[in-house]
Amino acid sequence: MIKATQSSGKRRHSRDNVIYSESFSGGRQQYVNGAAAPDDFWKEWSQEEVHRNTQDLRLAARRSREHVVQMNLRYTMFMAFLVAAMTFSLIGYIKLKADISGTNKKIASLESQLTELRSSNNEVYNEITGNVDLEEIRNIAVNEFGMKYADQDQIVVYSESKGDSVHQIADLDH
Repeated sequence: MIKATQSSGKRRHSRDNVIYSESFSGGRQQYVNGAAAPDDFWKEWSQEEVHRNTQDLRLAARRSREHVVQMNLRYTMFMAFLVAAMTFSLIGYIKLKADISGTNKKIASLESQLTELRSSNNEVYNEITGNVDLEEIRNIAVNEFGMKYADQDQIVVYSESKGDSVHQIADLDH
């Protein structure tokens, strides 16, 4: 906050120690104590000072441009790397999608082949089992080959074990 005291058209701001006079008729204002431009601001510059300052400006501008070019080169290289990485990733992704699509088509083809083979297998099995007459087979076995039904003393009963197979311990009589 700026405190101003008014006395005879002059104001003094206690914050920045500036004294100025004002004319309410819109005239010129007079600045004192650092509010005005420095004394050496309007001095004339020698040709050498102007040349030195322009050289300094040119050198600073060149350094700035070199820095910008270097940063642009780094940025460009970084962006090129990102674009290349994204391109390779995208190509890999598209290739994987194509491979998956091809595999799915192959699976569908193999499933249809499996369905056809099962259908033809079932037809052949039904044809074979449908043409077999079990009574005729029994007659041929009994009459032509002399097969006899087993007597009670020829039947051997084995107890069921937990495994899938039965192990023969001794020879059986014929």
